[in-house]
Amino acid sequence: MSDEYEDCEEIHEYKNGLDFCKHSRDDKIWYVDTPGQEGPYLFSFDQKTIFNFWTDYPDKLTPEQIEIFKKENPIMAELK
Repeated sequence: MSDEYEDCEEIHEYKNGLDFCKHSRDDKIWYVDTPGQEGPYLFSFDQKTIFNFWTDYPDKLTPEQIEIFKKENPIMAELK
């Protein structure tokens, strides 16, 4: 986890064998934990559809999802 989130709570929910986590109850994005894997940056808005930042952002997201992503992940959004 980055230093940016070092002091905040982390919320986990386990569904379908996956660990979904977010940094704050107010966040809309859930991140999918991928232990032992380097590289995938997986996230979901509904814990059903999972996006890979590297292959899906921004083309497979709705305009509303893109705005949420930019708000919650400005540094990552700047990469693309």
